[in-house]
Amino acid sequence: MTGKDDVTTVKSSSTAPWWPLLRLQGAAVAPRLRLLVFPHSGAGPNTLFPLVEPLPDDVEVLGLSLPGRERRFGETPGCRLDEVLDSVTDEVLGRDPLPTVVFGHSLGALLATRAAHLLGPHCRAAVVSGQVPGRTTRRAHATSSEEDAVRLLRDGGGTPEWVMQDPDMLAHVTRVLRADIDLSREAASGFEDIRLDVPLHVLGGTADPLVPHEPLDGWADHTTGPCRVRRFDGDHFFLLADEHRGAVVDTLREALAH
Repeated sequence: MTGKDDVTTVKSSSTAPWWPLLRLQGAAVAPRLRLLVFPHSGAGPNTLFPLVEPLPDDVEVLGLSLPGRERRFGETPGCRLDEVLDSVTDEVLGRDPLPTVVFGHSLGALLATRAAHLLGPHCRAAVVSGQVPGRTTRRAHATSSEEDAVRLLRDGGGTPEWVMQDPDMLAHVTRVLRADIDLSREAASGFEDIRLDVPLHVLGGTADPLVPHEPLDGWADHTTGPCRVRRFDGDHFFLLADEHRGAVVDTLREALAH
């Protein structure tokens, strides 16, 4: 179990892809659009798979896989913002060009916005969820100890109870979470200067204990395009709740149709 001051971020030397296919593409269907999925802190992109599975077959779905989870479980958690953006340049822009939509939840919303800015004319829309814009205070950024991180996991929900009860797995997840919070702090620094030129879809939960929903309208300051804000009854993981999943999928479809 890690101590409170021993989380380090080192440049990853792994050859594992940062952007694996999140959904298998049928050989008979040529991709027409691309969706980039940016998961929340402590998680891998498969967490958001239920939201992308129903999308049309001609949408190529890539999910950001950071060190320390899913396909990269054995790697030391932690990376820098420039590594994430370099992975977009190398692995996404290195593929056949397709009109692209970015979709991110929580930490993923910050990274998705940064990636959309990098993609420029390749990006046609952005969907951000469970995150406040600009200079708004983020509770996660006050996390400094392992105990704080465990409390954040419990309050935020979304972590299986078996993980919370397994000391080894909890220690790993906590280490990943704290590394991701460092990445989130970096991604949020100077974020008030980020402006997109695409439609922006903003989603939030009215009972989110980690992210207040009142500042969500401030996302309009981060694009010259239209900004649509939708609030749902629910906590930080409202988007995965059975009663809201369909509406979130519809938002993704709308973004892809721009």
